[in-house]
Amino acid sequence: MSDNQDHDRSRPQFLDLLHTLQGCEDRESAMRAAMDMVAGVFQPGSICYLPDDGSRPMGDCGPWTSGARLLPNQIVKLLPSKKGFALAIKEKGVRVGILCADEVEQPRSMDEKLAMLLVIPDALEIAFSNIRLLQELRDSQDQLARLSESLGVANKILRHDIANELLVISSSLDLYKLNSREKDLLRAQSSLQRMQNIIAQMRELDHFLLSRAEMAATELREVIDKVMKGLDLPYSVVGEGKVLADPALTAVIENLARNAKRHGKAERMEFVITSSKGQTFLTARDDGIGIKEEYMSRVFMEGIAFGESRGTGLGLYLVMRTMQRYGGSITASNDPRGGARFELTFRAA
Repeated sequence: MSDNQDHDRSRPQFLDLLHTLQGCEDRESAMRAAMDMVAGVFQPGSICYLPDDGSRPMGDCGPWTSGARLLPNQIVKLLPSKKGFALAIKEKGVRVGILCADEVEQPRSMDEKLAMLLVIPDALEIAFSNIRLLQELRDSQDQLARLSESLGVANKILRHDIANELLVISSSLDLYKLNSREKDLLRAQSSLQRMQNIIAQMRELDHFLLSRAEMAATELREVIDKVMKGLDLPYSVVGEGKVLADPALTAVIENLARNAKRHGKAERMEFVITSSKGQTFLTARDDGIGIKEEYMSRVFMEGIAFGESRGTGLGLYLVMRTMQRYGGSITASNDPRGGARFELTFRAA
């Protein structure tokens, strides 16, 4: 077969690669598409991809790749066998790995196909960029959906609770005009105070909705100390651990602590941090009155509020949603020693 015929046979495979890369949704599938194309064009005996970050190689990795090292700015080189090559793969202009092939069917054809071979890194870099942008778009859409959901819940609760309080105030003032009874005026004042509390709790909602950012390694003990020092509630912390979180973690701890003090009548809180198998666990316990059993299964449901000092029912719901967003979880129970107990599971950093 002539060089021109060989070129003609290879060109459709490169075009197929470009078409395939357009539909790839992750880096692994893009790399496998490139490896399939190289296998089809060069018919190597061995082919693999070696990531620079030390993660799991793809393909037939073995001692034959020992000669695959490239200089920092080197794009391609022949392997010591002279029957294969090592090709640099980049992302954002920085090398992220090396694609290797050895024992190719026709070693002399590599020179003629060099120009087409060099298309692979450029095609993959474009594919990686598209995949990254697609993931960022999906993340933004998910975040907007969660934000819309939370705002919808907040709006529903605000309309319901404030409308109820306004009705109580209006009726109480009407009765006061008729009878001048002090208890009617006190009822109106109490309802007004509850409205102010609802508005204050809506400010807490801002912490959950507006403090979202890229998740990073966060020291749990530092967040607990920062939050608890701003509250008039004695506490203790045992253990330490880093978790993947964003600034909304502050609102999670603050909500648990304020609930313990305001609704649980707690006088002290205890925090215990442990880690195991890539996860970090936080136990938050208070010495208050605990949670009534009839409410236990509903404490994290939107709009569920109970007790004399009931709020909007948004706090624990948003804590639960934040923990889900972190890839973790939260459960509630009553501690055998008394008081409420919350178990939070995080991804360890």
